[in-house]
Amino acid sequence: MYHAKKIGVFISHIFGVYQQGVCQGIIDKALEYGYTAEIFTSLDGENLGAYEVGEECILQIPNYESFDGIIFASDTYISSELKQNILNRLNSLPCPIVEIAVSDNHFPAVSLENNSMAATLTTHFLTKHHASRVCYLGCLEEPGFSGMREKHYLEALKKAGKTAGTNDIYHCKYDPSDVKDALAFFCQTTPPEAVVCYNDRLALLFLAAALLAGYRIPEDIAITGCDDTLEGQNTSPMLTTVTFPVYELGVASVENLLTLIHGGSLPSVFLLPAAPIFRNSCGCQSAENINAVFFMQDLSQRIATLENSILDSMNMSSSLQYITDLDSGMDLLEQFVLQIEHCQEFYLCLYSDWDSLSSHILALTNHEEHKKDTDTILLKFALKNGRRLPECSYRKTNLLPDYIYDDSDCAYIYMPLFFEDRKFGYIALAYEDNQIDCHFRLVQWQMNINQMLQGIYEAKRTGMLVSHLEEIYMKDALTGLYNKHGYNHLEDPLLSRAISDHLPLTVFMIDMNGLKKINDTYGHKEGDFAIRILGQAIESTAKEGDICARFSGDEFYILTAGLSEQDAQNRIESITSYLQNYNKLGTKDYPVSCSCGYASTYPAPGFTSENVQELFAAADQMMYEVKRQYHAQNG
Repeated sequence: MYHAKKIGVFISHIFGVYQQGVCQGIIDKALEYGYTAEIFTSLDGENLGAYEVGEECILQIPNYESFDGIIFASDTYISSELKQNILNRLNSLPCPIVEIAVSDNHFPAVSLENNSMAATLTTHFLTKHHASRVCYLGCLEEPGFSGMREKHYLEALKKAGKTAGTNDIYHCKYDPSDVKDALAFFCQTTPPEAVVCYNDRLALLFLAAALLAGYRIPEDIAITGCDDTLEGQNTSPMLTTVTFPVYELGVASVENLLTLIHGGSLPSVFLLPAAPIFRNSCGCQSAENINAVFFMQDLSQRIATLENSILDSMNMSSSLQYITDLDSGMDLLEQFVLQIEHCQEFYLCLYSDWDSLSSHILALTNHEEHKKDTDTILLKFALKNGRRLPECSYRKTNLLPDYIYDDSDCAYIYMPLFFEDRKFGYIALAYEDNQIDCHFRLVQWQMNINQMLQGIYEAKRTGMLVSHLEEIYMKDALTGLYNKHGYNHLEDPLLSRAISDHLPLTVFMIDMNGLKKINDTYGHKEGDFAIRILGQAIESTAKEGDICARFSGDEFYILTAGLSEQDAQNRIESITSYLQNYNKLGTKDYPVSCSCGYASTYPAPGFTSENVQELFAAADQMMYEVKRQYHAQNG
């Protein structure tokens, strides 16, 4: 079974080269031992404003009880707050945990040790190339790692009986002008024979600045980097650097975690050493440079892919922007999911209360929302092997329905869906042959989906508020029947239906008996109560399509279509009976009664609102005759 043995992984920025290499090592090694990996990734610290407030909901997704162990890549988190929140949650778990961290680890850690390579490269210049002056170019934007590598550089100098001179250490940003200043600083007296750069990125910037200044590399100034990037491998001269065994880092983290799972012990930190790669930029004679045309072709393709992804994201954003219906949104989403390269499975899962309105809105609009089962998740969108699967609900104990897990050895990547502090659910995806191929475009897509879900939620909330405003505008606040605005809005459609369907049009005028006496004797509050009772009596007899209205005072209006003469008389009797029953059962010291009149006609084409008012006038005459008789009998 898929569920039998699982390893959870917390890692941020899954689209990074480092992160994908680590995750691939974890997935492959875990499968080798019969485990599957569930990877939980977020996008913290990317200056996304209020959007990133909800990143913490990544902690709500996992079913922690299902994990045999967890790997926490803590150094990938930019946000110290999110990192601490994850750490707090992991500290409460009973399962073994291995951390991937260079320093400040809280669990047994696996660490890539490539900082000491700064000493190895410095020593290489001093001994192999007999350099008398070796400088260090550090990075202001990554002071922690840069400082550690600088420390090893200084130790290598000390071991060789040397010290760094006044112009031998410089720190700059990833900026060509900053790096140009660094070159000028190093060359104030004479150019250095060698420069150990913090990493490949900085080394390539320094290489470009030196070449533009007329220096030959490595004849005039030798250069080294670190982290072995593709750009460094394809520059001329090829960049001497340090290996970056991130895949092996993922493998080692699984091996160490399995040691803990099986009851073994680990050192506080397990170091995975890097190694130097000596190429042409330091003066060593390595293999000839790879023909740059292949790298340029690859780079051009990457740029074209990035441009297309931006256009696709813009298209997706504009397509989803005005979606107010969830089903329509899912149909549109399918078109875009099919474009994700090498994606074998894609699922969009929503919490049952994802679109629940706040208690404030419900109270404001006089609505009650059905309490939802928060232990249920809705699989709203599912695409597997290019085929759309039906939606379904399932218990929250699993992150996906059982039928998806059956006979599956996929490593699933989970990304939270949220907007600010509103939690929607999550995306789960898996790649062909478990080969991770996450691109930055997924970040844009994730945000587009979040904004679509927020838009649907906002449409629901706005719709309810607009409906409430319309109700306030069109309804009488005292009785809940239509007011004059509501009546005027609905009269024409009803009149048109009566004309087109050849239906009789009937109007009723209803007036409360004795309202002044109730007000004078018992107060206006009781008078309003009596008016509400009469309104309830009228509403209880109404049929669909009838317009029952109170404009003001104690007069009520009904406009309806399709009543026979007998039906009209029965309507009046029903209203009267309702009030008689109320008076028998009620506890008030006064009776509630009314006088009614009606008029009816078959409207012909050309029948207008003015003609309707003439009918009301006739009904009013009949009503006053009834009221006269009532007063004659009751004084």
